[in-house]
Amino acid sequence: MGLSGMHLVLILLVYAMAALAIGAVIYFAVRLAVLHALKAHTRWVDAGKPGR
Repeated sequence: MGLSGMHLVLILLVYAMAALAIGAVIYFAVRLAVLHALKAHTRWVDAGKPGR
């Protein structure tokens, strides 16, 4: 027995889908964190401007 043919393709497809899902979660988590940091930085800079 061994992995050949459709079994190997199916396993590779499952691994590829899992990697894609994990990558998407990491991408959106980083994107959300960066957006939050930029907004906080903008508030911090605006709070330090003279006249406020």
